[in-house]
Amino acid sequence: MIRNVARLSTPLLASLLLSAAPLAISPALAENSKPQPVPWVNTIPDARDIPYPGTITLDIDATDTKRGIFTTKEVIPVAEAGEMVLLFPKWLPGSHSPSGQIDKVVDLHIRAGGKDLAWTRDPVDVFAYHITVPRGVKALDVNLRFASATAADQGSIVMGPDIMRLQWNSMSLYPAGYFTRRIPVRATVKYPDGWHASSGLPSKSVGSVYTYEATNYEILVDSPVLAGRYYKQWRPARTGESTRIS
Repeated sequence: MIRNVARLSTPLLASLLLSAAPLAISPALAENSKPQPVPWVNTIPDARDIPYPGTITLDIDATDTKRGIFTTKEVIPVAEAGEMVLLFPKWLPGSHSPSGQIDKVVDLHIRAGGKDLAWTRDPVDVFAYHITVPRGVKALDVNLRFASATAADQGSIVMGPDIMRLQWNSMSLYPAGYFTRRIPVRATVKYPDGWHASSGLPSKSVGSVYTYEATNYEILVDSPVLAGRYYKQWRPARTGESTRIS
């Protein structure tokens, strides 16, 4: 009988000791659970008000209206080798939040001299891509696709069988370290055959290929394009002339 009681008391005693242990270490656990700031070093260069050394060229194919895909070939001149950061536009004109649609950027390749360069997404700012420019490289070739929404639950539908809204910020990258107003850019777009395009940015067209006036990246992003199969242009009214809609 006494032997059985001893057998029962051993696990009971262990249980009591274990239940008392948290009481003894709870102050230390409470201290450890307090959130602490994580050391962070910003590896994205701050923008400077100096001219970017070279003109970016954009060549966009906007003919894939069935799948709603814009395809970009971009050439970004570089002045020196070493670490470089390319940014996808985050804050857009008329927006009050970081609304750049980076989730729709696919098939991104950054090349130099015909060879792929490894890129790394910034661990804090997902709109930033880190690369290392090899010695002797004078320009980067950036290829990407913007897979626009094809259903309302995916976001704004900007491309259809007869009309589209082209937003330059959705299909281009730009170098960090410069104000966008100091980054020159020249763009060309191929639209579907028979389409016409209209933008605040002047352009010349040969068939369905439009070459836009050289500008800076800030103005480019603020100059979206409306293009479509059915197009008509009305001349603006002269001073003193009334307009009438019927």
